[in-house]
Amino acid sequence: MLRTPKVTRFLARISARHYAESINSSVHAAFVKGDTRLAPVNVLPKSKYGGINMVSLLTGSTIIGQQGAHFVSSLLQSSRVPVEVQIIEAGQDDEYFNSVLRNRTAVHVENQAGAEAKQKALKICNDLDLYVLKTRTRSFPGFKCRFPGVDIQMIGQNNMGNYNELEYSPVKGVVEALSVVSQKSNEKYLKYAFKAAVEAGRKRVTLINKAKEWPISDGNMVEAAKRMHCPYKNCLELEFMEVEEAISRLVTNPSYFDCLFASDRYATFLSAICSAVCGGSNLFSAVEIGDHHAVFKPLQTKLSLTNYSTLSAYGIVSTIVDLFEHLGHHNCAKALWCEMLRTMDEGIRTKEFGGKDTGEYVICNIINNLRCQAMGEKL
Repeated sequence: MLRTPKVTRFLARISARHYAESINSSVHAAFVKGDTRLAPVNVLPKSKYGGINMVSLLTGSTIIGQQGAHFVSSLLQSSRVPVEVQIIEAGQDDEYFNSVLRNRTAVHVENQAGAEAKQKALKICNDLDLYVLKTRTRSFPGFKCRFPGVDIQMIGQNNMGNYNELEYSPVKGVVEALSVVSQKSNEKYLKYAFKAAVEAGRKRVTLINKAKEWPISDGNMVEAAKRMHCPYKNCLELEFMEVEEAISRLVTNPSYFDCLFASDRYATFLSAICSAVCGGSNLFSAVEIGDHHAVFKPLQTKLSLTNYSTLSAYGIVSTIVDLFEHLGHHNCAKALWCEMLRTMDEGIRTKEFGGKDTGEYVICNIINNLRCQAMGEKL
């Protein structure tokens, strides 16, 4: 039977859908697509039982996973905050997803650097629509930061563009990786980002882009930012900067920046540069957040760094502080943050920052002081 052009196009569409359903990383594949979320997130009622917030805690069998779970549980107990954790072992993917969907909030302490683990973490971001990445890096005196007065808030896009996992092989031996963005997603991200920047007390926002090289995709982000900045003109300055210039300024004069916006093409590696300038990723935390769900991580876990054999106590404390702020326990967050700053001022430091103390000692010192404060209040 002869195939008409119409029949041929119809068969081609069926073939494309067939390849889209099978994940194949070979360069010989005609079409490879990840599990990008298409439908809206199914939002369940908040799980707050008797005034207690339930939080999912993803841990694992590694030293970092077990250590992180112990640190988190100890800090929550000593802080006297109505928060309880539901521990999920790494590998229980469906259970973890359902737990975060139900609890709306999670702490991820297991460092998963493998390709399969990264794909699973990406799928969680897509399935829960965690479209924003937030991290705050700042300088702490004596903690490997060569520049005083650095305080940079990164509010980046998290699950568009490169993270659609779309690849195409037009001919054998040639692969095209597609970056798919939409105006609706850009505007959704920018709406959240501008509001978050104002609430954080920021005065100037720098949108990092490569609109000269990518005039349609990055250009769309720039134009959308110009439009959506109008309601914030009186309280927030907006500037645009090319990626190369931004990197140069970050490594030579990081205190210039106040708040950074970036698409997910640049947000992760810019966060890595900011943390390196301020002493290292093990000092900081990150949160992947959407309209209804949030996953909190030490920044070294978010960046999947494997050059640390243990989990940093400072990153864990910063993560729990962010968690408390998100849940509305602002006084507890402030008390915990002040205790960490106290240990820094008193010279209590772990080995990676030139000290002799362990992460366990730092956590125990913070916990003991919180307990002493609690006893003083009772007396």
